Amino acid sequence: MSCHQPHLLLRRMLCALGLLLSLAGPAHAYTVRLSGAGNFDELLERHLDIRRHQDDADMNEDEWRRLASITPQQIRELLATEGYFSPVITENMTTEDGEPVARFHIELGEPTTIDTVEIRFHGPVVQEFPQRIERLRRQWGLKQGERFTQAAWNDAKNTLLRGLLVRDYPAASITASQARIEPERRRAQLSIDVDSGPAFTFGELQVEGLQRYSRDMIDSLNPIRPGDRYSQEKLNELQSRLNDTGYFNSVFPSIDVDPAHPQQVPVKLNVAENPRKQLALGLGFSTDTGAGAQAKWLDRNFLQRGWRLQSQLEINRETGLLDTSVYLPVRKDGWVPNFNTRIERTNIANEINDKIRAGARMSTVSQIDERNYGIFYYADRQHLPDATVNFRQALMAGYSYTQRRLDNLINPRRGYVAGIEFGAGPKGLINEANIVRVAARANWLRPIDRNWQAVLRGETGQVFFADRREVPSDLLFRTGGGQTVRGYGYNTLGVEQGGAIVGGRVVAVLSAEIVYRITPQWGAALFHDAGNAADSWRDFKFRHGTGIGARWRSPIGPVNVDLAYGHATGQPQLHFSVGYVF
Repeated sequence: MSCHQPHLLLRRMLCALGLLLSLAGPAHAYTVRLSGAGNFDELLERHLDIRRHQDDADMNEDEWRRLASITPQQIRELLATEGYFSPVITENMTTEDGEPVARFHIELGEPTTIDTVEIRFHGPVVQEFPQRIERLRRQWGLKQGERFTQAAWNDAKNTLLRGLLVRDYPAASITASQARIEPERRRAQLSIDVDSGPAFTFGELQVEGLQRYSRDMIDSLNPIRPGDRYSQEKLNELQSRLNDTGYFNSVFPSIDVDPAHPQQVPVKLNVAENPRKQLALGLGFSTDTGAGAQAKWLDRNFLQRGWRLQSQLEINRETGLLDTSVYLPVRKDGWVPNFNTRIERTNIANEINDKIRAGARMSTVSQIDERNYGIFYYADRQHLPDATVNFRQALMAGYSYTQRRLDNLINPRRGYVAGIEFGAGPKGLINEANIVRVAARANWLRPIDRNWQAVLRGETGQVFFADRREVPSDLLFRTGGGQTVRGYGYNTLGVEQGGAIVGGRVVAVLSAEIVYRITPQWGAALFHDAGNAADSWRDFKFRHGTGIGARWRSPIGPVNVDLAYGHATGQPQLHFSVGYVF
């Protein structure tokens, strides 16, 4: 064999392979074109079989024609879920450049709207809570005259049932439901029957999975008493209280829902404990404070006394801090004694502060109605670019109350949070002047309809009697940033002094936002914020920010990315944040 023969053999093998491939041919290629569906193009593209199987390797002409023949009926069924029960569909099968083409033109026609709604309740709720029945009827999600859709029909039924399930009647059920459609008249008549089942009451608490920590601690945190009427909110509060202790990796309370035995139903609590000691390291980034690193140390049985020690070291562009807190076990009256010490250095808007804070506090375990009493010592040394150095200190007694009425504490859709703080310290051994500090804030969320949500936010505060130079920075007010007044840098709205922005004695912030839900997880927002901090209301002037944002309902809470225009600066500002400030 000559030296050229191997190359000749290789070329012949490649030619043979090409011939085999050409004889086998590709999967039968075809084109599908839809028109006239408007906003429902994505729905059809995602669910039509002729689209989903277009790239199947075993596709042939017979299968393609079969899929084309059933496509008009599939289009009708899909559009019916959106309230269009009588679309006109024109089918056209052609060949272009040797390739089959299936065209489907759709004339949607008029949508079917809600004509009548009849909701019938049965069971003990009829006699026990007639006003509750009327409220559920008023809150029904599909109103007369609205377009009927299958998704809205399902959502409305689930919401109606949930109104009974979450309180008193966990065995409630929908016994019958019907959406009677009249395509010719384009109207839908809805009827639904709901049976509440018996009213349930709680019994004793049964705990499983407890090994390291005290059962007494769980009992002291339990908001449920035997004989209480069933409430999902109370189960959620028990779960939230135990999760907040840090002792548990997971907490799951439940009851057995047996309509034959509704009274004194035991509450089953399954817990998975966290290890006694834990070190956590983290890296992060915020548009307010830049890149940062954090280390946390937890000892959940400090000094073998059931105390919880939590230490945190954090460094970022604006702040370096060391914070240590000790939480004592919950007392029988439901209060938690805790102690805190913090050393911090901040460099914000050209103001440098070296700060110390130490204090003791009594806190409630409830996140629904949270109260705190405490006494704290504040001290800081302020450094300004003009070489000003100012030492300030204060001893303050304080009280705060926060009321939360949310459908979900982590990822809320509706409800409100309102809180007030009050602190006072007399002139004397430590304070240079009498200091009284009052602050209040509120957040309000409400769905407008299935796709729109409104978010309103407000904040105000004032320091009375003392001059700004006599009050530590932690007691003064600044604003600006991703969760205050967007369009401005973090804490850059305040009082100008010595080439820096420092805290003022008064603050006010107002915010209005509307969110459009593109999908259940993703949304787009339009917002306007206004706020500022100043030395007095006479000097106060609102600074405005307007912008747009993206919203993602993540497992850890709402993730917000905002682009805002600061009217006072004439510059855009990008903000990234997680959650709401409550």
